[in-house]
Amino acid sequence: MQNDFVCNNILHAKTFLLLAMSPIFLHIDGNSFYCSCERLFKPQLRTRPVVVLSNNDGCIVALTKEAKALGLKRGVPFFQAKDVLQEQGVAVMSSNYELYQSISGRMQRTIAGMIPKLESYSIDEVFGDLTGIEDGDPARLTALAQRIRARVRQWVGIPTCAGIAPSKTLAKLCDHYAKTYPAFNGVVNWLELTDARRRRAMGMTPVGEVWGIGPRTRQKLQAMGIETVLDFACMDAAFVRRRFGVVLERTHREVNGMSCIALEENLPARQQIVRSRSFSKSCTQIEPLLAAVAVHMTEAVRLLRLQKCAAHTVGVLFHTDPFREGAAQYGVLESTRLEAACADLMTLTSAALGLVRRFYKSGFAYKKAGVFLSDFVDEKKALAPLSLFDMEKMDVLARRERMQHSLDGIARRFGKRTVTVASAKLSDEWLMKRDLLSACPTTNWDDILKVS
Repeated sequence: MQNDFVCNNILHAKTFLLLAMSPIFLHIDGNSFYCSCERLFKPQLRTRPVVVLSNNDGCIVALTKEAKALGLKRGVPFFQAKDVLQEQGVAVMSSNYELYQSISGRMQRTIAGMIPKLESYSIDEVFGDLTGIEDGDPARLTALAQRIRARVRQWVGIPTCAGIAPSKTLAKLCDHYAKTYPAFNGVVNWLELTDARRRRAMGMTPVGEVWGIGPRTRQKLQAMGIETVLDFACMDAAFVRRRFGVVLERTHREVNGMSCIALEENLPARQQIVRSRSFSKSCTQIEPLLAAVAVHMTEAVRLLRLQKCAAHTVGVLFHTDPFREGAAQYGVLESTRLEAACADLMTLTSAALGLVRRFYKSGFAYKKAGVFLSDFVDEKKALAPLSLFDMEKMDVLARRERMQHSLDGIARRFGKRTVTVASAKLSDEWLMKRDLLSACPTTNWDDILKVS
């Protein structure tokens, strides 16, 4: 009997050692994130159903559980649901990306303060590496996830759910379970579930809920009789690879608890930057196109400089509304290659505006415009002259780079819209329709809440 006790203790110790050495991932995201952000500064909305609309107030992109209970769904056009929304007293908001990005930063910084490694996956969700934390004890890891949720709720005001598992795909699936079943109190830890509960959970979950399985793949799997996550997990890995390729095989292994997708603390640098947006209404003049391109280029350059690169190629796109039947159609997708790569706003904006003026045609009603940058090089190589004949050009670019560095400092201190190019003010006809836009108390001095 004493030997059994010693053996059990040894096995217990080995289990914890394996858990401490094996990868353990956390996935945490904000519940109905856009709607939760809207509720932060509007206490009157916390008991009402809330929906948030897409660009130009087109369709529903986010909704609270109260709104879902009314039968509303994501993707429904606003004009179709307008009567129901009004009858049911649903609060309707335009997308306020500036507010959402600000709250996202606060939420992710709060989470980063409690775990050693973090991957920012999207505006409302992160992955974390819990390997070796709390000695791999599942119960203590669950308690840690609860403390993270509590701190985010207290410090930021956003409700969250979390999943813990030996792979990122399973962790995301566990987060889905945490949202779906309130009995878990916001956290599902795969390591704490028995095999029977795991199989039961996977057996009642549609295969389309798996991260990495899109609509087309889901349809192909369903045509083969694979309806649930459990069906997918029980497939032969070699067959999955032959039939669907290595990417889905990796997903299959992840669902079975084998970590194949590593945490990415530093996301890979973009190979191309594209910024575009549809207009609130069609524009026939060139000024709205110029203004839109100038604004989009400002954001593209900001992203370019954040990853410490310079661009050789500048491009623009603009076109009419392809869904407008009977209207004359015209579209442009053109680019130009600069003699020397650069990352200063003046040079890149000038090149983009030149393309707009060159390819613009009157008599058309334009609905969308944007810019793109590509052929990146490291910023340190951008200002290196290739020959003696390039010295004068490099000197001009160097002066502009120094000016751009000053503009970067102003933007960091006073906000990214403090200084802008004059062409961005040529017209505001192209701006998105956001009739139900809320304030930005975290980023705009004029919107700061006042106590009377």
